[in-house]
Amino acid sequence: MEMISISLCFATILAFLFLNQILKRGATSNRNRPPSPRRLPLIGNLHQLSLHPHRSLSNLSLRYGPLMLLHFGRVPIIVVSSADIAHDVMKTHDLKFANRPKTKAVDIIMNGGRDVAFSSYGKYWRQMKV
Repeated sequence: MEMISISLCFATILAFLFLNQILKRGATSNRNRPPSPRRLPLIGNLHQLSLHPHRSLSNLSLRYGPLMLLHFGRVPIIVVSSADIAHDVMKTHDLKFANRPKTKAVDIIMNGGRDVAFSSYGKYWRQMKV
């Protein structure tokens, strides 16, 4: 009886791991991400930066192209190392770059980010700017 319960638990764990891998593959294949070097679980690509980060990023761009995805810790970062591609990115996604990140500290200290420096881009920001 014990052998049956142990084998049933083992089979359940294996099935869960197998299905988890299949579901992860299906979710990430829909995204069109730029090329990226392999990363470590907790620190991401921080181990690939040296004392001179500009040189490290230049070497990585020679290997992975002018548009690449790096992870600094858990934060994904798009690195653009070509002027032409940077111009295209800023032209097509200019509203996303105009917004500021909402953080809890801004909400607490700066009254919800209602000033020009921390408010998100939009009608209110344009009114406050004038």
